[in-house]
Amino acid sequence: MTPRRHAWRPAAFSALCMLGAAPGISHALTETEPLPMVYEAAPEPAERPNSTPAPVLRVASGCTLYLPKIDDMRLNKANVGNLTLMLPTLHATPVKVQSIRAGGDPVEWARSALQSASRYGLQVVSAAPPSTGAAARQVTADVALRLAHSWSSGLNLVSHVVLQASYRMPGAEPVMRQYHGMGTRANWASGNGEFMSVLNLGMEEAVRGMVADTAALCDGKPLPDRGGAP
Repeated sequence: MTPRRHAWRPAAFSALCMLGAAPGISHALTETEPLPMVYEAAPEPAERPNSTPAPVLRVASGCTLYLPKIDDMRLNKANVGNLTLMLPTLHATPVKVQSIRAGGDPVEWARSALQSASRYGLQVVSAAPPSTGAAARQVTADVALRLAHSWSSGLNLVSHVVLQASYRMPGAEPVMRQYHGMGTRANWASGNGEFMSVLNLGMEEAVRGMVADTAALCDGKPLPDRGGAP
């Protein structure tokens, strides 16, 4: 007796073979090492090939940012995003969502990113300001990391990083601001280094926003009114 043939088997087998051969899929399914949470500054936007030019950011000399406290206030401290594995078909059916685990110290990651603002001409000190009196060009801010999330989107990786700063100026009420940074880059292999790189791009953009406001405060200017938003 001849066994019955099922028409769906060749198509299903072909799709599974394509899934195994897709770039980065085998790597992602076996990747268990968490992200190191180490900050590495990328070239400034104006120096990156094939990117949208950004205004040059430079702070007038003598502006110092004091950082007495940096906290990790993320709701989910264990993960920093997710990788969606897609079945390579016409409709790109999701087959698995894998969480990206955080390793290292996210507070030190944020601190390193803020200290890298020295390349914009800002002096950054990870301590409280001296108690000998307020200098003319200094700003004190308590900073919190509110969000660090990365994810796969088609052939790209995307990130969203949020820093919250509470500025304390002599003789004035604290002023709170949030800085959102978005990063994007091509996804070649869904590797740890690529996810860390796109998170660093988002962090860099958030830091640039904070640097611009710090420079304004050093110059005695009020922070922009954001319509009641922090």
